Amino acid sequence: AVVSTQSTGYVAATVAMVTETKQSYIKKISAKNASAPKDCSLSYSEVEKLAESLSDGTVYGIISELKDIQHILLASLSKERNTIVKSFEEKKEAQDRAQGEAYEQMIADEKFNPSNEEAMLKQFKKDSIELKKEEEEALRKFDLNILEQLDQQVEDQQKYLDIAGIPGMRQTTEGLAIKKQMFMLSIIEDLPQPE
Repeated sequence: AVVSTQSTGYVAATVAMVTETKQSYIKKISAKNASAPKDCSLSYSEVEKLAESLSDGTVYGIISELKDIQHILLASLSKERNTIVKSFEEKKEAQDRAQGEAYEQMIADEKFNPSNEEAMLKQFKKDSIELKKEEEEALRKFDLNILEQLDQQVEDQQKYLDIAGIPGMRQTTEGLAIKKQMFMLSIIEDLPQPE
């Protein structure tokens, strides 16, 4: 009988603590919600559900993990883009070197005349323009890839936050829904984690 009394007391204390935490979150979320833009304002039901989802602290851990994943992805994409830029800088340097050597060779071979020089300089300019266009196209394609990966990451984040029980979190590309989701996340980030 002693064990069940202690267990019952522990459960009652835990329920009381969770209820108190939830009520505290409801007050804090309601205060932030009062200054929300009209299209982001949460219903009382959403405030209660958000408070409940935050009460045990699990959501904070999930958000932290999602942020870490996002930072890793952004760092990786930035590094990959910089690698592309650097490779084209190296190609440009090699092109400039080759053009300089070709020009010097033309002069050394005594084939120099104004029309040869003009033709060579036109070709150099054409080659430089083509390399620049190749770089722009490679970066355009990579930037589109970045956008696709970031869109996918947003969908993944929405899915995980929906599973975590945050109201209004669902996979969507609808601007107003995303704005409201971002508002909810800003509330969560401003609130202290439960102890």
